[in-house]
Amino acid sequence: MKNIIAITLGVFSLNSLALDINGEAYEFTGSISSITLTDEGGVINVVGETGQYGKVWLTYNLKIDNPNNPSQGSFAGRATAIDSEGNRNGASRQGVWERKGKMMHFKSLDDVTDGNQYLCITSINLIDDSLEMKFYSVK
Repeated sequence: MKNIIAITLGVFSLNSLALDINGEAYEFTGSISSITLTDEGGVINVVGETGQYGKVWLTYNLKIDNPNNPSQGSFAGRATAIDSEGNRNGASRQGVWERKGKMMHFKSLDDVTDGNQYLCITSINLIDDSLEMKFYSVK
């Protein structure tokens, strides 16, 4: 009986720490405006549009954390957005990246100045400079 109680409490404890993704994904499309290579990795700047925040500028500060695998690493960055009314929002961004051929894939958690937090799943095509992101509200 004690084992059943311990297992039940363990399962409920894990669920209380789970990430709660709310609602449908928001979408952001953009294009690379610049890439700067560094000894540590590089910086990718992107500009685009999303219905919720308007025009958005993103920066990805890439790090190659493992020299044995230069096709993946971590990143930190910033976002700034201006909507059609002139309202501004910003965000801190942090996550991981990987490159597979011409595609780079990013997974990040973003903390926005309007109080929202998002899980972002992003793909960048390095050949045509396009970016597609889906971002999900988390609480």
